[in-house]
Formats: sequence, structure tokens, C-alpha cells
Amino acid sequence: MTARRLVFVVEFAGWSAALGAIALSCTLPKFATLPTVQWSPWLLGLFVLGIPHGAWDNRVGADLDAAEAEGSSSMAGPWFYAAYLAAVLAVLATWFVSPIAASAGFLAVASLHFGQGDVYWSWRFGLASRSGSVGYQASLLLSRSILPIGLPLLAFPGEFAGSADLLASRLFGRSGWSITPGAIDVGVAALGIIVLVQIGWSLCLSLGGDGVRRRLAIKEIAETLLLVALFALVPPVLALGIYFNAWHSLRHVTRLLMIGGTTRDMVNAGRWPAAFAEFQKRALPMTFGALALMVVLGLVVGRSQITIVDLGLVALVALSALTLPHFLVVVWMDARQGVWSPGSDRSL
Repeated sequence: MTARRLVFVVEFAGWSAALGAIALSCTLPKFATLPTVQWSPWLLGLFVLGIPHGAWDNRVGADLDAAEAEGSSSMAGPWFYAAYLAAVLAVLATWFVSPIAASAGFLAVASLHFGQGDVYWSWRFGLASRSGSVGYQASLLLSRSILPIGLPLLAFPGEFAGSADLLASRLFGRSGWSITPGAIDVGVAALGIIVLVQIGWSLCLSLGGDGVRRRLAIKEIAETLLLVALFALVPPVLALGIYFNAWHSLRHVTRLLMIGGTTRDMVNAGRWPAAFAEFQKRALPMTFGALALMVVLGLVVGRSQITIVDLGLVALVALSALTLPHFLVVVWMDARQGVWSPGSDRSL
């Protein structure tokens, strides 16, 4: 199975998970709202893809160096770990001082991070790879950033605010989230314009292009419409759990497999299951570190009775603390690989 086949499998997995969640919510809406159902993708996928997709951050720089020099890679130095830990502790401190500010910051950073992941995928495997249009990448960044966070907030304002309020009040004893109807109206209008611009730009790029470009444009438009359906129809916690693990994290893991020397060779040889197993093995130390963070956080904000909701909330707070440094690492990766530079080498 070549790298092209792996890309197909990854995209198929994301589509299947999203369509499955949409079908479940439309046919069994009450079942889809059960806490156990909504939090299951987080608690199951988080340890397979969600956490490991960021547990490679300490190897990214060395892997990119090795890919360019065709040498061997190693892990990051002590300064990297010190800076990473400082960012994590700063986010956790913000949660205890002002959970509302921390949750708002988390949503903002997560939104941008989701968008940058889809921009990379388009730059490497999608429409942007054929068009070379930085303007289109910017429109894709806006639409794919706002859909996973903004659309659930607008489509389920009460439930979204309730989940955010639950996070702040249940773990930290404070609440205060609210969304006004006027803000929802403005948000719907802005989101609609952003999505239509991205779809319109895709159509423009497909005009006069070859068959491959037209096919990629259709696929990218279909992906956007699929995400619109996912976040408009599926309860927020379930929709985000499906998207984060089966879409975003899986695509980022694939990106990492293709820059790591050993895993890249395995993928090129068609041995992508072995490459994924190797990735999981090398990500274990940082994964265990993230799990230890969750355990400590659970003890600090511990309750006498722990439910699946509590476990999910603790995992979400720990994830938010890891998101900021991970986002910064991916910003650096994008710059290093030239994602926003026309004509850059897509082989890395």
C-alpha cells in the first residue's frame, strides 16, 4: 500500500466517521445525546490518536532535519521540554484563575489549529497542491477554523454554552458562559459568507484546470459541506470528538509518518500499518506524560463520585493545556515546510 493509498484510507476514515455520526444523530437523536455516547469518542480515540498526534512534537525538528539531510533523527533538547512545560503550566494556571478566559482561549487556539491542519492537507494532497494559491489557502483556513468550533456554538447555543458552563462550574466551581441571540445572528451571517467564499474560490480554481484539479475542487467542496452537516446536525461534544480524533488527529499523524525517516520508508514501501505501530511506540513516553497530567489534574479537582462526564471534562482541560504548545510547534512546522510559500517542496 503506497503513500497515495494511505491518504485515501485516512480520508475514507474521516468521511465514514462523520457520516456515521450524522446518521446516528438523525435516526436516533435521543441516543446521540446520551453522555456516554457523546464522550465515548473522546475517551476511546484520545489515547489512540488524540494524544499521540501531539506526542511526537519533541521529534518534529530532528525528523525534518534528517529528512533534508537524509540522516538519522533524535529527540529535542532540554530547552524544548522546558518551554513546552511552561506553556502547559501557564494554561492550567489560567483555568484555575479564570476558567471562562481559559475556555475561550482554548476554543480560539483550537479553531486555528484545526484550520491549519486542513490547510496543510490541501497544500500536500488537495486543491492547494495543484493551484498554488495562497489566497485560497487563506480562505480554507478561515472556513475550516470556524466550522469545528463556531458552527456548533451557533447551531446548539444552549447545549454548547451548557457544556462550557459545565466545564467551568463542575471542575472549578465557577460559571458564566452565555450567548446572546444577536451574537448568533451575526455569527451565522459571517460563517455563511466565509464558507461561501471558500466554496466559490474552489469553483473558480477548478475552471480551466485539468481533470485532477476539478476532481480535487469537488472533493474539497464536498468536505466542507460534510463538515457543515456534521457540526450543524450532531450534538457538539459528539461532533467534536469524532472530528478531533478521526479527522484532525489522523491526518496529522499521517503528516508525521511522512517526515519521520523510518516511518516514511515504511509508508513508501506500502507498510503503513507497521509505520503507524512504530509511531505509537515512539510516542509512548509523551503519551504517558499526558496521561500523568490528566491523573494529577483529576486528583486536584477530584470529586467523591467520578462519572464519564467528569473523566471527559478532565481530559478536555488537560488537552487544552497541551494544545497551545502543540499549536506553536505546528506553526513552526508549516513555516519550515513552506506551507504558505508558493512553489515550496511538498516532498517533506
